[in-house]
Amino acid sequence: MVRPLPKQEHKDSTFAFVLLFLYTAAVLIRPHEMFVGTRQWIIIKVFAILCFLAVLVGHRPLKIYPQHWMLLSLVPLIIMSGFLNASGMIGIEEAQKLFISAIIPLFLYTFSISTIKRQHWLMFVCLIAAMLMVHNGHTQQTAFMGNGWALYTHSVGYIDLGERRITYLGFFNDPNDLGMFLVMCIPFTIYFFSKGKFLTKLLMFLVLASLVYGVFLTGSRGTMVGSIALVGTYFLITYAGPKLFVASIVVAPIFAVVATSLQKNIDESANQRLEAWYHGIQMAISNPIFGVGKAQFVEVHGRTAHNSYILILGELGFVGYSLWGGAIIFTVFSAFKFLKYNKNKIQTEQDNDRNTALKNEFMLNKTLLFSMVGFMVTGFFLSRSYTLLLFIFVGMTLASHIRLVKLEPALEQFFNTKTALRSMMYSWVVIIAVYITLKIGL
Repeated sequence: MVRPLPKQEHKDSTFAFVLLFLYTAAVLIRPHEMFVGTRQWIIIKVFAILCFLAVLVGHRPLKIYPQHWMLLSLVPLIIMSGFLNASGMIGIEEAQKLFISAIIPLFLYTFSISTIKRQHWLMFVCLIAAMLMVHNGHTQQTAFMGNGWALYTHSVGYIDLGERRITYLGFFNDPNDLGMFLVMCIPFTIYFFSKGKFLTKLLMFLVLASLVYGVFLTGSRGTMVGSIALVGTYFLITYAGPKLFVASIVVAPIFAVVATSLQKNIDESANQRLEAWYHGIQMAISNPIFGVGKAQFVEVHGRTAHNSYILILGELGFVGYSLWGGAIIFTVFSAFKFLKYNKNKIQTEQDNDRNTALKNEFMLNKTLLFSMVGFMVTGFFLSRSYTLLLFIFVGMTLASHIRLVKLEPALEQFFNTKTALRSMMYSWVVIIAVYITLKIGL
């Protein structure tokens, strides 16, 4: 007699989400850093640890998804790369940093956001944080020496010449990081605008205008290009096929660089950017398997890569880049395939509640896809391969995919290891495009 397999236990920890909510607020708003007496508090780490324990105890099932094993594989790779490049202890320290500040948050967001309502709460936190950043930045435009109301924050650049690039607390003290976050929040305003009534639409319009204003105040060309790219992405999602979509979102920034490089009076910054890309590719050619080691790009070249893709390629080689790039492309590619899924297979007449939930999830999935594209484009001009923002948004997008597959099991056909391996291959389109750019620009 064959016994049926026991059903897998399903548990969802509300306490874990509450902790994740507090963790998100601490990371993005950073209220503890607004006062001298609490600046050194480690509440971010405390919330992360408690949330991790709550997920382990209170959430089932705990399943490893392709993004998890691809990004988790970077941890031992970083350690091996460190030892092979005579910097073993640095490799261990950098692997530990990545695991604690990036991989663990990825797991937390993946499993704790089990409903659309929870996702909405986190999106509200993101928008509130963005508004605080923009308001603080606006204050920096008129205040003496560019000081903002947030403790010890001030604008950067040539203040005497009128250049005031806004900053915020924590890792947002770099205008580029701040601008990247604002770009990734723009799709959230469109989402709430499309779902809300008159007052909500009016509020979201004002928030959108503030985000665009904030991006301008950062003075970051990469984030400005990212904002424009969101518009182009809309047409790609509407009209393009999967391969054209993936190729376009990774090649589009190249053309901006090529256009700049063809100008007669190319500025020094653009030249340094192209030289850094060239040296990054040379690092990978010299150390193809494991690269020069995490955090060693600056040590070897003297400057950062000014490109998240080249930074990974140079520091972690072909293997590390394939894993990292594959995780990003897989997340975006899966979201795109979900949107292109033949909705005619859904039996609308038989299950209206289910299809209402599906419609809402598809809409949210589309929103998070735009946010990921915002990172991909801005990350092309910034060295933000290991930024926490990336792992937060990958986790939120993956959580949306898990909910979609649960509602419509047929979608799992786009969410498998075969697609993950294909995404690792697609990620190399970026490097090929960079190489073509260098041939034209140098």
